Amino acid sequence: MNLTSTISELLGKKLFTIAGAPVTIKKVLVFLILLILTYIASKWIRDILNSALKKRGVEKKERYPLLKLTHYTIIILGVYIAFNSVGIPLTGLLAAAGVVGIVLGFGLQSITSNLVSGVLLLGEGTLKVGDLVQVGDQLGEVTDTGIRATTVKTFDNYHVLVPNEEFFSKPFINYSFHDKKIRIDVPIGVAYGSNVEKVREILLNIASGNEKVLDQPEPLVFFKEHGDSSLNFELKCWIPTPFNRKKTKSELNFEINKKFREENIEIPFPQRDVWLKEEKDE
Repeated sequence: MNLTSTISELLGKKLFTIAGAPVTIKKVLVFLILLILTYIASKWIRDILNSALKKRGVEKKERYPLLKLTHYTIIILGVYIAFNSVGIPLTGLLAAAGVVGIVLGFGLQSITSNLVSGVLLLGEGTLKVGDLVQVGDQLGEVTDTGIRATTVKTFDNYHVLVPNEEFFSKPFINYSFHDKKIRIDVPIGVAYGSNVEKVREILLNIASGNEKVLDQPEPLVFFKEHGDSSLNFELKCWIPTPFNRKKTKSELNFEINKKFREENIEIPFPQRDVWLKEEKDE
């Protein structure tokens, strides 16, 4: 009986006060148990939801944001229930933390913005795992969409953590949002006196003969301008994915150089004519 009383007294010992509510050892234990149960419930529900979506034929990149959003929703709900179960209302807790919030507000502003942006990204489905995106100078594949940051794997095998806030504060390109195909432009200059129709024919044949270039939309050649040292053309063609952008452009340039040499079409370099005026001695 004495042991029971001792344990009961120990569990009821007040540790500190939050928002006017006393916090005891018992409340701390109950709070921790509820958090553990919340995590287990979240994992269990996600597994059931994932299996159900997989049976319906929903692709992984479409399941991923829904599973993430479900996880965070359950966690937030569990934390709310845990606080209320131990007699600590979140409203009071937030009020008590008001002074600290003012002090740390500027420091936490960016973190809060990233968290909110992460929830919006997951809810809207703007970004999914497997999407090809360009954020600033970084071009790569989305490998993870977290609540704070999104991981982008570049073509150089770097994993770049992009804060979620940047997807709302700065323009970015999602090549996978509707259609992955993109257009590449290959500028080329030829010497004055070249047969422009022949140049056009060669460029179109090169584009059509490249297996990475799409037939539709069909390749086009534009005569851009009469430059200072050359007649400037631009070959425009479409490829199915940005992953091959640099490689395809390189292949086209190699082939252009080869065919122009065979057809004796000169690729000029910038040059100027300098006239020297002689002064006669009087």
